[in-house]
Order: sequence, then structure tokens, then C-alpha cells
Amino acid sequence: MVDIKFSHYVIRKGKYGYWLPTPTMKRMGFQNIPCGRDGVEAWKIAKEWEERYQRTRKGLEPAPANFNPPGSVADGFARYRLLNEWKKKKPRTREDWERGWKYINPVFGASAPSLITVERTDAWYHRILTLKGAGEAGRAMKTWRSLYRVLASMKLCIPDHDPSQAIRKEGVAGRTETWREGEVVRLVKGAIRAGYGGLACIIAVAWDTQFSPVDARTLSPAHAVISGGDMAFSIDRTKTAEAALGILSRRSQGRVEWYLAALPFSLHDDAPLFWTRGFTPKGKGGRPRSPARYTKEALWMILPTFGVWSLELTKPGS
Repeated sequence: MVDIKFSHYVIRKGKYGYWLPTPTMKRMGFQNIPCGRDGVEAWKIAKEWEERYQRTRKGLEPAPANFNPPGSVADGFARYRLLNEWKKKKPRTREDWERGWKYINPVFGASAPSLITVERTDAWYHRILTLKGAGEAGRAMKTWRSLYRVLASMKLCIPDHDPSQAIRKEGVAGRTETWREGEVVRLVKGAIRAGYGGLACIIAVAWDTQFSPVDARTLSPAHAVISGGDMAFSIDRTKTAEAALGILSRRSQGRVEWYLAALPFSLHDDAPLFWTRGFTPKGKGGRPRSPARYTKEALWMILPTFGVWSLELTKPGS
């Protein structure tokens, strides 16, 4: 292979090319760009970004942080987010799109969708697959395919010519975990001892009600009802939109009431009941962080700490 050199282009693991900006360039808005397997296609991507940097340096083009090239993928997505169709999407759906977009933007954001090739898409998908697993790679691909249809409707690319259709997504292995009550009680106590009161309540509620993870973490005061002296939650299931009533045990009810009474703020009817623990700097310093609602990502990041890899807490025999 011909030895071709580009500024800021490096090869890692002997085969993958990257365009890596310097700290000064990053402050201008440039990011690390995976170019795929070293070769002609990777060189084209590196050359494109190097030329873009040179134009920005000379004042001929705005920095990427403040600029979406007209007709680019990022420009199309920005336009889409201004439409009523985007605003009508449920918050969880918009959250999924944004989660997929964070993988799309660094690689394809500044490119015209009609110029994105099968080779680039294949390298992009399999890199996410290697680094993040089938779940995140599948989510990124799902977002890309939905976005491509939107971009095609804007006449930024040709319908039914999505290059990702040549790539077969890898499936995610099914969940098989089952739990017994004693194990769940120990998980709840472990979360409380670690200072994760909101997480402890989510686990307890999920066990008692058999609600899905998204239903358990998005409960609000508006969902709470009293059923024969017991606390319960009345919801419309997120995936099926069917009504469901989940009744808490006395132990879980006491835990939830204790947690809510200890919150340093009041909740309005539509606010989530359960929050992250936040962070208050101590002797070693650090940046303070206020409690926040549990997102899907935050929940999945912290659960393995307590030995929980899924919130589908299936009761034996259920």
C-alpha cells in the first residue's frame, strides 16, 4: 500500500485511521474523527477534515461547534428538531434519538447524506459494536435509518438508497435472570447503604409491581393512589399503553414514604419521584452535582455496582 501522510492523521492497531485534532483545534470545536480501516476511504475523510480545519484557521469557514454545513446530516437533523413532528414525539422517543445521534454526529454530521458510502457506514457500525456492544450499536443504527428517511423527505438524499441497508444488525442476547425476594431485599439495603435512596425505591417498586424499568423510574406523584390503605401506582404502560395498577408491600411503602420525606425539595405532580443522589464536595474538593432524574443510561450504569444487570426482576414462578 502507498505510504500517504496527512496532517493529524494517525493509524492505530495497525489498521484503523483517525484524524486527531490538537487541544487548540478541539477548543475551536473539532473532534476526534474515526476514519475507518486505513485506506483510500479513510484518507478521503482525513483530507476532508484537514481541509475544513485549514479553512476555519484562515477565517474562511465557521468552527464546527457553531456551524452545520448546509445540506449536511447535522443540518437536516437540526431542521427536523424544529418541526412539530419532532415536538409530538414522546420524551422517551426523543431521548432515544439523541442517544443514537451522539454516535452519528462525530462521523457523519458534517457530511452530505447522499455521499455517505456503505464502506463508511460498515466501519462506523462495527466500531460501535466493538466498543459499546450490540445494544448501543443497534440503537445507533436504528436512529440512523430513521433519520435517513427524514433526510430523504427533505430531498437531501435518495429514498431507498440508505447505505446501512447492506449491513445486518447483530441481535442482543435475551435476559434470563430471575430473583428471589431475599436477594431483592439485600439489593435494596445495599443501595441504601451506598446512599442511592432513589435507586433502592426503584428496585423495590419494580419487584412489587412488576413494572418495566422505564415505568418504575418515571413514576410521578400523579401516578400515586391509595388502594385500601395501601400505596399503589396507576399507570398506562409505556410500550402497550394499557392501564396497570401496581400495589406496594408495606415495607416498600414505608421505604418510598421515608425517601420522599427526606428529599431536599418539593415535587410537583409530574416530576419523577426517584432521583440520583447528586454529589456534595468534601475534603478532596470536586464539582457539586445536584440530584437529577434517572435516565435509562444512568440507571444501567449504576445497577451493575449492586449486582443487577437487568431490572426485569422476574419472580420465580411468575
